[in-house]
Amino acid sequence: MGIELPVKTPEWLEELVRRLGELLRPLGFIGELGFRYLSPDAGANTTQRWLLAVYVVPHELAGGKQDGSLVMSGFCINIKKLISLFSEISTLEWRVPKSYTDGLAGPEVWLEGLYAEGIPVQLHIYAEPPSDESPTLVLDVTTNTLRSK
Repeated sequence: MGIELPVKTPEWLEELVRRLGELLRPLGFIGELGFRYLSPDAGANTTQRWLLAVYVVPHELAGGKQDGSLVMSGFCINIKKLISLFSEISTLEWRVPKSYTDGLAGPEVWLEGLYAEGIPVQLHIYAEPPSDESPTLVLDVTTNTLRSK
């Protein structure tokens, strides 16, 4: 799924992403939560829903043998609490495609439903970030400290 990020993000969408971030539990160090979306009226969107892709942004390691490596920790998401964010859900699936079509494809939670006051959403929570996502944080493995990239 190719998703573009327009200039102005709606407040309700930022709230949803923040609430999704609160549901993630890291399995190791976890970086920032990234997202991309398309509005229902975007030319590339044929779903008549808001398309939202959420993923953990990779971080870079500094120092040691892995200096310069990009990594991302695994995470858990509380599906029961995820369901409670939506007033109605028509689809909730775990998808693991055999082949990828673009940078935003891969193992994911796929949810279609209504958020807040009836906003139609197709949500994708990806197990991995898109291939073109750059790290925003650097973890120094020798001092165990973080800094912005």
